[in-house]
Amino acid sequence: MSTPSIEKTLTSKETFVFKDLVGPHFNPIWHFHPEFQISYIAEGEGTRFVGDHVHNFTVGDLVLTGPNLPHLWRSDAPYFEPDSTLNTRGLVIYFDHDLLSGSLLEREEFYTINKLIENAYRGIEFYGDTPGQIYKLLLEIADERGFKRIIKLLEILDILANSKEYTLLASPSYTNSFKGGDSEKMSMVYDYVMSNFKNRISLDEVAGMLNMTTSSFCRYFKPRANKTFTRFVNEIRIGHARKLLLEDNFNISQISYECGFNALSNFNRQFKAITELSPHEYRQMFLEIQSHDG
Repeated sequence: MSTPSIEKTLTSKETFVFKDLVGPHFNPIWHFHPEFQISYIAEGEGTRFVGDHVHNFTVGDLVLTGPNLPHLWRSDAPYFEPDSTLNTRGLVIYFDHDLLSGSLLEREEFYTINKLIENAYRGIEFYGDTPGQIYKLLLEIADERGFKRIIKLLEILDILANSKEYTLLASPSYTNSFKGGDSEKMSMVYDYVMSNFKNRISLDEVAGMLNMTTSSFCRYFKPRANKTFTRFVNEIRIGHARKLLLEDNFNISQISYECGFNALSNFNRQFKAITELSPHEYRQMFLEIQSHDG
């Protein structure tokens, strides 16, 4: 994983573009761009980063991100193995803010769209029935041409704007403070954590990779991630723990050590601090949902 690089996804003649992205893994570059982005995961799983938000993703993940909001869908480690036969597929729309001008958004009919656009600057995850509805339209938009594509996009935005099944991702206080010179440094840090979170992570070693002292690294990292380095590592570990808890192959003590925690008490404490549930409560909630759906 790398820090945000600035990308441009549209040409001056395009209102929006649709891409059906298929590959061995998703783009591993932590980036941002001036366009809005609608992303639906049709195949693959891993960890999603949007601003200062960290969470798992799997098939059906649907997110709208606003302009210049750093983001990354990082595939799990098995996708990067040399002999991997795994594949990923993402259906993505990039659209320009000019598609919905300021004067248009001020009209009463566009109230819900305007609210959607405002929320997109923090990133929005949609759940429930909404992703399925959008997936169907994304498949249809691939076959449309000309103004009919615009109509289809507006239909998608209307569904998103009126959905009650959503969660805002980045915290209200998050701002993109990355500069061009940060890319290589933060890339090294994020890649190191994603590769080593199951083991003991030495703050001195991470700081040393950037030729910084421990204290200077902590001062460097916090404003860019909007959290301490320790909190960031714990979020990655707890994200992995969520997956293991849902698989039901390990007991909670085993999961604790599998995720890099040396003490079960610390694991329980950190899990509750991040999810507001104990590991047992989290697993039980999933089992109840699964039983209800069955």
